[in-house]
Amino acid sequence: MWQGVADMKKPPEMLSGNMTGVLCVYSALFMRFAWMVRPRNYMLLGSHALNESVQLYQLLRWDKGKGYLPQKEDKI
Repeated sequence: MWQGVADMKKPPEMLSGNMTGVLCVYSALFMRFAWMVRPRNYMLLGSHALNESVQLYQLLRWDKGKGYLPQKEDKI
């Protein structure tokens, strides 16, 4: 999780789309697990929710860097 936060300063070309996608799925699955287990594990849920948001942001950066998403144009 903290490595994902540290990677926010890297250029999007250095990110791995495959690995980021896998980490998104992993965090989503474990968020569900933390919610369904009895008693609910809110600490695990929170840590995976934070990791999910970081990885989704990294995936968005990677998508924009590869040109899959349109870039915002400045109107002058």
